[in-house]
Amino acid sequence: MRILSAVLALASASFAQFGSAGSAEFVFLRNFQGARMVGLCGVPAAGTDLSSLGWQPASFARLEDTRLEVGYRAQMSGVMPGFAAYAKPLWGGVIAGRMDYQSSGDVVGVSDLGDPTGKIHRPQELLLNVAFAESLGDRFAWGAGIKAVEENLDLDDSQAWGLAVDVGTVFQPGSRRLAHSFYVANLGAKLSGHTKDESEFGSMPLTFGYTLLYRPGPRGLDLYEDIQKPIDNEPMLRTGVEYKINDWVQVRGGFRTDWQEVQDMFRVWVLSRQDPNTPPVHDQRWAVGGTVSNGTLALTYGFQWWRLLNAVHSLTLSWNVGTPATSTPLETP
Repeated sequence: MRILSAVLALASASFAQFGSAGSAEFVFLRNFQGARMVGLCGVPAAGTDLSSLGWQPASFARLEDTRLEVGYRAQMSGVMPGFAAYAKPLWGGVIAGRMDYQSSGDVVGVSDLGDPTGKIHRPQELLLNVAFAESLGDRFAWGAGIKAVEENLDLDDSQAWGLAVDVGTVFQPGSRRLAHSFYVANLGAKLSGHTKDESEFGSMPLTFGYTLLYRPGPRGLDLYEDIQKPIDNEPMLRTGVEYKINDWVQVRGGFRTDWQEVQDMFRVWVLSRQDPNTPPVHDQRWAVGGTVSNGTLALTYGFQWWRLLNAVHSLTLSWNVGTPATSTPLETP
């Protein structure tokens, strides 16, 4: 019944996603990623970390120890995001919670005509997330989570609130060299407005995704291919790679593109046709990162380069409570 419930939830969420309009509320939620997910350029990979909590709630289903994580993300000047997360094996699975906070710095207000008003606004965002994941045998795991998000644009003492759920599965139906992951993130709606005059509320930044994990011959090497369809954007393709050098060090990297970019590159590079109304190549994005661990404590770093924006630096410090230092927490399911 639990497997059936997870499958039905995935099916209903995907139907709702493809039937929605091309807009979304609270798009800043996509910034709330742990350093491992940042280093994979946004691939919500399964493992024993909480990096993908809020995207793929089944990702941490095989966590065996109580885990604490704190993280920080440095990006555009004045923007200061951070998070704290906790997970514990409970009720035959793993229950996890996470709080993300982001201060967007000082923003100068503008009038309806686009002129500066001189007033300084200090937007802030807050996310509270609780999820449960369970492993059913060694080839299937499922997870579900609920999140509440609040955004204060510092306009008229209004706080916008929204609620959403995440569902996901990870399974290996055949070869152990392949693992499949389906997930639906941010299925929900805005409940209150950013201003007192706002009366129409949209949906959350719903995303439907699939990740394929392939483990070739070299031991410790994982290859990921991830396809995401956001409600308000083109389908996105992410490629990630992780390599476990030894029990202490793991390195990773990733690349992200989208369907429009693929079309533009084919038109320009293969057909040699220019379109003055469409840029030939969009903002190409890549990432690198790594983890250093002694079995109990782990420090993960992720770096992303956005050609049209600033670079992103992400750090996550993890502590496996009660785990001996001789264990190997970098193993993924």
